[in-house]
Amino acid sequence: MVESAILIPILLSVTFFIVEFGNVLYLTNTLNQISRTTARYASVTSVYTQQELIDVSGASELLPDVSKFVLIITPAPGAQKNVGSTITVQVQYNYTPIINPFGLLNSNQSWSPVVRSSSIARSEVSHV
Repeated sequence: MVESAILIPILLSVTFFIVEFGNVLYLTNTLNQISRTTARYASVTSVYTQQELIDVSGASELLPDVSKFVLIITPAPGAQKNVGSTITVQVQYNYTPIINPFGLLNSNQSWSPVVRSSSIARSEVSHV
């Protein structure tokens, strides 16, 4: 019983760490896919909106909570761009972990890491 009392919390901690790591890895790969898709679409489309980019990237279907998702694109939608100009897409997601590690230490702090990704593309069309 003493061994179980020592090992069960350790095994549970390792299990939750693996689950959290898997969630963050999934979000990282998802954000990479979203930023690449958005940059590709913006590079071949002359006029687009912020919502159109979010819809085309599939963020609504891929992310658990779209309200925590931020998409920043340069140049901004509707801005002047020429063939060969650089399009930069930055995405971020405010991840809320399943278990707050600071809560285990009786702290009122919350832990919410921000997962980020970015992509750069060359514009293939101009906006006149």
